[in-house]
Amino acid sequence: LTQYFTKVVVWLFAKRGQKSASERVRTLSNLVADYRIMIRLTGLVPMAQYVRYAEQFPAKTRLLQWLDRIMNLTLVCYYPLEHIYWLGAHQILPFSENLIDIAGYWSCRFWAVWVAMQFVRLGEEYRLIQGKRREIYTRDKIDAAQMQVELDAVSAETKSWKTQLLINACYFPLTLHWSIRGSTFPDVAVGVCGTVAAVAQACNVWKATA
Repeated sequence: LTQYFTKVVVWLFAKRGQKSASERVRTLSNLVADYRIMIRLTGLVPMAQYVRYAEQFPAKTRLLQWLDRIMNLTLVCYYPLEHIYWLGAHQILPFSENLIDIAGYWSCRFWAVWVAMQFVRLGEEYRLIQGKRREIYTRDKIDAAQMQVELDAVSAETKSWKTQLLINACYFPLTLHWSIRGSTFPDVAVGVCGTVAAVAQACNVWKATA
């Protein structure tokens, strides 16, 4: 949230002509972004654990299972490329500028593929949610109280699905922006999209742990 919201603050300060304050906040934003990349250096470890889990406990449908596999593959490609970019950019490993540049763009492109696949996944999950709702209404024997309990559960699932759709819709333009050389997508728009996605994610986590 800090990484993205500070971009909006930078724009507001710049618009008011407060250049010094704008630059200080920009420095903070860049530092937070850099830190977030650094803590993902171990990302392949939990990723490998999840891949194993996904194979041991298959998804509800064949489509979801294959989507899981494709999305996991994109992340397996994404993490090493981002590691190359970060380690090279900080001169920790002696990578060439060309390799660092290529790794940076391609890591974002694999992230973009993951986000695009997430739209397909959300479409399949919506189909399953609607199927649950129809099954409840068409069931022969069910009392009103039990029906209401099950419908409330489906409604909660639908709300969570809508939040996930919003998060994905916000991240998609960001992945395209960072995947395209010379993108003209404004930094303040990055901040707005990222802030909305971060707040929505926080709300989902809050509800899940409440």
